Amino acid sequence: MPPQEQATSTSTDKPKGFWRLGRADRLGLVVDGENWFPAFAELIAQARNQAVILCWDVDSRVIMRRPCESEQAPCHLTAILHRALERNPGLTIHLLPWNFAMIYAFEREWMPLFSRPMARHPRLRVHYDGEHPLGASQHQKLLVVDDRTALVGGFDPSRWRWDRRDHAADDPVRRDPDGHPYPPFHDLAFALTGPICRDLGELARERWQRATGETLDSPALPAGEAPWPAAQVAVTLEQASVGICRTLPAWRDQTEVREIETALCRLIGEARDCIYIENQYFTSHRIGDALMDSLQADSGPEVIVLLPREKDGWLERLTMDVLRARLIDRLREADRHGRLRLFYPAVVGLEPSMVSLHSKLVIGDDRHINLGSANTSNRSMGFDSELNLSLLGDRDEARRTIAAMRHELLGEHLGCRPGEVAEAERAEGSVSAAIDRLNRPGEDRWLEPLEITLDPEIDRQVPGAAVIDPERARPPEELIDMFIERKARRPLRRKAAAFAGLIVLTVLAAGLLKFTPLGEAISPGELLAQLGDLRQVPGGSWIFLGLAVVALLAGLPATPLVVVAGLMYGAWTGFGLAYGALNLAALLGFFIGHFLGGEALRRLAGKRLDELSRRLARRGILTVFSLRLIPLAPFTVVNLVAGATRIRFRDFLIGSLAGLAPGTAALTIFSDQLLRAVLEPSPTTIGVLAALTVLFVGIGWGLSRWLALREQASGNT
Repeated sequence: MPPQEQATSTSTDKPKGFWRLGRADRLGLVVDGENWFPAFAELIAQARNQAVILCWDVDSRVIMRRPCESEQAPCHLTAILHRALERNPGLTIHLLPWNFAMIYAFEREWMPLFSRPMARHPRLRVHYDGEHPLGASQHQKLLVVDDRTALVGGFDPSRWRWDRRDHAADDPVRRDPDGHPYPPFHDLAFALTGPICRDLGELARERWQRATGETLDSPALPAGEAPWPAAQVAVTLEQASVGICRTLPAWRDQTEVREIETALCRLIGEARDCIYIENQYFTSHRIGDALMDSLQADSGPEVIVLLPREKDGWLERLTMDVLRARLIDRLREADRHGRLRLFYPAVVGLEPSMVSLHSKLVIGDDRHINLGSANTSNRSMGFDSELNLSLLGDRDEARRTIAAMRHELLGEHLGCRPGEVAEAERAEGSVSAAIDRLNRPGEDRWLEPLEITLDPEIDRQVPGAAVIDPERARPPEELIDMFIERKARRPLRRKAAAFAGLIVLTVLAAGLLKFTPLGEAISPGELLAQLGDLRQVPGGSWIFLGLAVVALLAGLPATPLVVVAGLMYGAWTGFGLAYGALNLAALLGFFIGHFLGGEALRRLAGKRLDELSRRLARRGILTVFSLRLIPLAPFTVVNLVAGATRIRFRDFLIGSLAGLAPGTAALTIFSDQLLRAVLEPSPTTIGVLAALTVLFVGIGWGLSRWLALREQASGNT
């Protein structure tokens, strides 16, 4: 084996914001999925000893080569990985996706092919990485092959990401593994070879070690030239200066790393002529502050920002898009000299759909281009793990390369050749004026000005970035401060302790019925038979539902009703009946409160009405959700007061539907399991009941204790 070349990336004079600064023998820009996916497949095929894949998402069925001609080469990800392993007996592939949160469950592949017994391979090592703080994600995107070649960018080997560069509205090849079409998708990555790839390999192996506990050795470097996907990626620069920058949250023994934020703020602060941004999200307050300082200066760069028209799902539109609008309002106020331009990419015939702009790129003065996995969001700056690369324009050839990359991207968005963009810039004297000259709305592709309007009512209800888009991991005591007001903690402590006590008493009562003479006087079997008789009454479920609604309107606490539903009808039917009754009673109570009005209710509820009204008036959906999840006031009172305070019906409905589900499901499952353990005692039923009891008691006692400690720390004992 030839001796390994020493990396040049440990320079002590590297600029602030880089983990490593080193050399790439070859570097190219990978634009869009029609190039990235086959480039990924080609590099995997050429791997000899070790390939490590870090990703946010993976779909084992995704087609990597389109159109698929399987008789020539495998097309699907699993087949490509297996073919590489078969042809290279010394190769091991390590695949490390994020162990995704349940909010993404319906967007992910539940049982990947390479996890099934028939498709497993001993040298394909797959591990889903959950080593991060609660609420964070593993968002680094990297393929590194034999420490010689790497792909770094925003792509995942997953569905909904492949697209041609023309982003045609009706491309028949753009379909997901289930055969469904999806909108156009735009993303970017760097391909590179050279010593800097050994640093990327080290980073990938460190991630693997933290996730699995297994230490991977550095691969032996194969003889010959490093592989390069020549059919998909042109080499645009040789002997490039490349910096590696990361985001890592504080987690266990891992210290916080904010290199990407530092590098981007430095790039923005040093720019004098033009800042060009493409990004999926645009919410980072630190990036926003740096841009504001630049825009407020008497002489400074023009700022060109390309964003999606809006986010895809309703939840992100009500959260991240609101934060984006707030930041853009601040930037427009700071733009005293008219240097800010905001666009989204448009394609003829695509409305009402849109191009899903997923790229994460910032260019400053054609002297520094930063590209990778990190969005310009708060969480990408300090909460999620991220990986970006910076190409530095440290010589004329490198600066010309960065300018050519910007021309290529603008040419794609404007539907023209890169040379036309360069010529327009020379003729007009600025990037902004060149865009205006080349922009032809309605003809193939163009850049549409991004107009942001923010509904004041939605703006009022959506909380700040600390809740939706956190920039760091927060200790539990800070979460309590954010979600539970100080004056509400003492009654909540009592409720939490009472809940734990109720669970313990319920289990003790069941034990007395089963294991003492009391069970002979009050036979659990006879009780069960009576419950069965009630279930067999014609229309019994509807009768129960109606009686439950009436009882709730009359003021019956919700908890015993849910427990009874679980005992009578089992976990899932009981959940459906209890959940339905709670929501029907909530809606009826809301309309009753709306009809009675505030004055009538004030005579009934007194000060409680004022307190709840103040709370509900702040942020409707989130407040209703929190009051359902953590009931600081009686169920019936919340419904009446919500109607009297004229909170939006939509907000009340969404908050109730979301907030009532977790507790109702937990109580009905517990009740059903309690009955099973009493009537059919076995190690399994008793063990499950014991586990649920410990869990619920732990939650109640732990929350009560937690709040008590917070009160002591705040001096409110």
